[in-house]
Amino acid sequence: MIRTIVVADSGPLIALAIADQLELLATLFESIHVPQAVLDETTADRTRPGSIAIATFVQAHGQVHANRDDAIYAGAIKVLDEGESQALSLAHTLACGVLIDERRGRQHARKLAIPVYGVLGLLLQAKRVGAIDLIGPSLDRLRRHGYRLSQALVDSALHLAGEAKAVE
Repeated sequence: MIRTIVVADSGPLIALAIADQLELLATLFESIHVPQAVLDETTADRTRPGSIAIATFVQAHGQVHANRDDAIYAGAIKVLDEGESQALSLAHTLACGVLIDERRGRQHARKLAIPVYGVLGLLLQAKRVGAIDLIGPSLDRLRRHGYRLSQALVDSALHLAGEAKAVE
């Protein structure tokens, strides 16, 4: 089990809410930190899918942090959005990993030597530790709600989870 601390970005919170798997964060991580900008992005519009679930989850399990204005943020905001920039700044300060799925954000985190976690990796880890039985239904929900996952990535994740469909 991971059981460390993590800073969450908006995209993965939304994805996990849509997949009805937000509680996996509390199972896999010791503590979940959320920048105020990320909380605002994910919960300001209560009609947005997952917003109420995210607000409820963060209130129960998350630690919300004021927005930052340090050198990490200043460098990140030049190429990333507000939530990603705040998440990277906070993760750097807390010396922990960041839950982020957007490719540019992941690349920037790696340049800063910040450990990166993604939704598919969390689903796979959750299956490995017995927190969920299958990842396929979560992937299906994500794709039905427009979460962009390439077929190759889905196939790879299903294969790693031992859920790959047999080719006829």
